Amino acid sequence: MKHKKHKRSSLRVVSRTSKKSSGTSSQPTAPSKAPVFQESERSDPSARQAVLESAASLSSDGPLSSRRPTADGRARAAAGRQIEINLGKACNNACRFCSNGAVPPEEQALVPIETISEEIRKAAWEGYDALGFLGGEPTIRKDLPTIIEMGRRAGFGRIALCTNGRRLRSPELLSNLIDAGLTRVTLSIHSHLPRIENWLCGRSSAYEQKMEAIDHLVAALARGRLPHGFALNTCIHGMNCEQLPDLAAFFRARGVGEIRFNLVRPEHLAVADPRLIPRLQRVTRAILRTIYWNEGRGFMRITFSDVPLCAYPSPLLASPELLLRYSGESWDLDTQVVVQRGEAGRDEFRWQDRRKERLKIHTDRCGSCAAVDRCEGPWIRSVELHGDGDLHPLRADPFLGKSTRGPR
Repeated sequence: MKHKKHKRSSLRVVSRTSKKSSGTSSQPTAPSKAPVFQESERSDPSARQAVLESAASLSSDGPLSSRRPTADGRARAAAGRQIEINLGKACNNACRFCSNGAVPPEEQALVPIETISEEIRKAAWEGYDALGFLGGEPTIRKDLPTIIEMGRRAGFGRIALCTNGRRLRSPELLSNLIDAGLTRVTLSIHSHLPRIENWLCGRSSAYEQKMEAIDHLVAALARGRLPHGFALNTCIHGMNCEQLPDLAAFFRARGVGEIRFNLVRPEHLAVADPRLIPRLQRVTRAILRTIYWNEGRGFMRITFSDVPLCAYPSPLLASPELLLRYSGESWDLDTQVVVQRGEAGRDEFRWQDRRKERLKIHTDRCGSCAAVDRCEGPWIRSVELHGDGDLHPLRADPFLGKSTRGPR
């Protein structure tokens, strides 16, 4: 399959940050674990490399060169309606920044499959376009292939799984899930360095297991077995903030073509360790360096989310095209979430509304910002921890034209 040549951006900004990021950086060597290649690919290095390159150039919407966002494309993306069903909050990790915090026992229990079946039928009847499954960790359920098949039989053509990936080191499990109807996987990994990833997950073998899973997913994507793509889901936290370009380059070399960077939500366990919650100034610099790398050498599909608009670097704020390309919220499906909360009953909410109404805030500084109606603002707890001094009102809506920050 021939791909169009990637068109480079017109990004041209000179700063000490950009100069530093354009130089040669020391990157860790990719682990030696290989994808599950077919026999001919094991014996033919060129065929093996073709699998990696093919996987890295694919995503949910086709080749990178055909995915450049436009206003029409953004409208189409926003029109999709997705429902995500939480299968229970039990998990095989003990992540140090888990937003679920201390999960009550009634929510740790696996949701009965009969309840899940009813939710799937209800979602299909209500006309949702896409189906997703969340946890906890969904893959700890032995009946997960059956649940995914329920979604396929209900008529869902797009079925996604959000996972920490550790159990997908089993190629048999991954194959069973894909055969049942799984079309997209997002795998959570928050460092390219084993020591940090294992510490964050609270499990000594997490990194190695996730790497095996990533290799299997890359190979599956290259063979067209995941038609809606495979992406990494990575939190921006205090221990990887300066390493985002290295992280992206490391996984790009591994065959990954898509990463979603989410600014860590400072809730529950995360606030116990202030090292995990970066100030927005650090996040701005990290985003700028990552974009310079990606526009110059990476050519990945990279998006950022949960970042206030005024915290994006100036080159993005001055270019609606670049901002649209890298702003994750611009591409998100309209998502409804269903959670079973034991005695508290069934909780259904629109994720975009829940963020704005309960988790984020507009401070007094936001009042004069031209983008206040478009921007969700910072996490509430981030303001409690660091104040709002890093917020700088914008004089114009950056999606409509050149925007500058107000007085600092």
